Amino acid sequence: MEWDRRFPPSLPARLLARENRFVLRAETERGEVRLHLPNTGRLAWLRPGTPLRWRPRSGGRTEGRVLLARDGAVWALLDSAEAEAALPQLLARWGWRHLAAQPRVEGGRLDALARDAAGRERLLEMKSVTHVTEGTACFPDAPSARAKRHLRWLVARDGALVFAVLRADAARFAPCPVDPEFARALCAAREAGLWMRAVRARVAPEGLVWDAELPLYCGA
Repeated sequence: MEWDRRFPPSLPARLLARENRFVLRAETERGEVRLHLPNTGRLAWLRPGTPLRWRPRSGGRTEGRVLLARDGAVWALLDSAEAEAALPQLLARWGWRHLAAQPRVEGGRLDALARDAAGRERLLEMKSVTHVTEGTACFPDAPSARAKRHLRWLVARDGALVFAVLRADAARFAPCPVDPEFARALCAAREAGLWMRAVRARVAPEGLVWDAELPLYCGA
């Protein structure tokens, strides 16, 4: 298979417990290790016994970094940096060009500066989505002031928003009901003409391939 993003080699593990939102303990072939979880979501579906893939590292407070977790029959990509690394390949499918990563906006940052198919430069934010219920992928999985702030920036600048669904078992996208303010803001942004898409990726320990665009629903 030709991957849009080939992952670095990773090792198997099994989740033992989460110490907090960004650190977990896992059982590996090397014994028990502490791993960094590079994802801002709540990830309530991560439970003891969940299969993981991880990458070792030396130094720091943890022995490695989580790459993937398996939820039922599918792998989900938890390292959002790997999804961002595959963004240029996704943009190319729409005839867009990736110009720069992490442009500054009002003291913060968005994910990319891109040139669309019409030649217009746009600020772009890509939100990683890993929560799926009965075929519906949703974001955010916890109330997120940051997500609402990014949405305001994009609307004010006629930017672009991509929901990257990083697991293969989703058939549609909608905002999570846990943050009704974001759901209302997303619907208002769509009515105002903000360019937005939901795109699914197929994920495996070897890499990621952008699979299909999904229907995108909004509403409180």
